[in-house]
Amino acid sequence: MISALLSRFWGYLVAAGALLSAIWAYLLSRDAGLRKETYIEAKERDHDKADAIRDRVERADDDQLREFDDAGYRD
Repeated sequence: MISALLSRFWGYLVAAGALLSAIWAYLLSRDAGLRKETYIEAKERDHDKADAIRDRVERADDDQLREFDDAGYRD
């Protein structure tokens, strides 16, 4: 009788462990997807900022820069 109760207990324990591990694996995969999306969005923002900086540098006029020649600013 005790062995029958123990065998039933171990079966429930294994089933509960399998359920918990399945939930854990699902949460990990979901978090990995969210991290990947965040990384991609951050890279896009970085590229946009780099493009904006590049555009400002290309539009810089020599006359604008000469205004600050010998102005006493340190490099």
